[in-house]
Amino acid sequence: MKSYENLKAKSVSIEKVRDYWKGKNIPQIWYSDIEPGTVPYYNNVRKQRFEFYYPYLKDSAEFQYHKDEKVLEVGVGMGTDIIEYARYGAKVYGIDLGADQIEITKDMFQKLNLSYEDLKVASAEKLPYENNYFDFVYSFGVIHHTPDINSAVNEIHRVLKPGGRAVIMIYARGWKHYIKRCFIHGILKMKIFKYNFDWQKVYNEVSEVNGGSPLTQVLTRRQVKKLFKNFYIESIEKKRLGEFFEYKPYNTVKAPNFILNLFSLFGLEGLFGENFLIKVQKSNSKTKGKIIDVLWKHY
Repeated sequence: MKSYENLKAKSVSIEKVRDYWKGKNIPQIWYSDIEPGTVPYYNNVRKQRFEFYYPYLKDSAEFQYHKDEKVLEVGVGMGTDIIEYARYGAKVYGIDLGADQIEITKDMFQKLNLSYEDLKVASAEKLPYENNYFDFVYSFGVIHHTPDINSAVNEIHRVLKPGGRAVIMIYARGWKHYIKRCFIHGILKMKIFKYNFDWQKVYNEVSEVNGGSPLTQVLTRRQVKKLFKNFYIESIEKKRLGEFFEYKPYNTVKAPNFILNLFSLFGLEGLFGENFLIKVQKSNSKTKGKIIDVLWKHY
């Protein structure tokens, strides 16, 4: 299987990506209007993230299952997720391109009386850790912004111990991608003409809270499989219907419960979700089982 490749992404500099994710663009910093840097602020950000915006993370991120393990988060943002691993007893390490993100994360650890092993400024494309070092790697909504996404995935593979696992979120082409990014912004608002039919530039402009991202890659399932071809892939699931379904965007409206129940009944999140939640293991030894063996040989 060939590797995933996006030549347009590689033309973007890592410095441009770093410079974008500052100030108002630091992820989650806008979740709360309580005074920043206070314990109530950090607690409210955590509540908003896990109860309101991304409730699926409470189970899917496996926060509670890595006690005493070495856990690395690639792209800590303001530290909301890595804090959860620490709360459950993991030995946590984290990197981020931005110095501000690292300082906010350190402050959150201090204010919430939790400890970390190492937090530092670094790129996902060149992790500052030795081979076979971590039991578990987590990265949420980060590596689709880095110009050389293949290097980021290869680095995760390198620093994981044999048998080590990773949970990674990458943007998927769900309902929001096709209806908002492509149809409304791309066609109705004619941004596809503005960018001379370059869909990647349309995705960049309209994909983040404040828009104008230097790089936002939105992948298909096939591209995800190519990207993680050196891992044993445990699962690739589409998650999160997001705005209008799970919360009121910009205090507008939320779909009625019967619509949500229909989506749940027919498993439509798996078709229309906007996140790929990918679970992989650093292992090449697992072989696919046979149904006849399960029925005939095994108890």
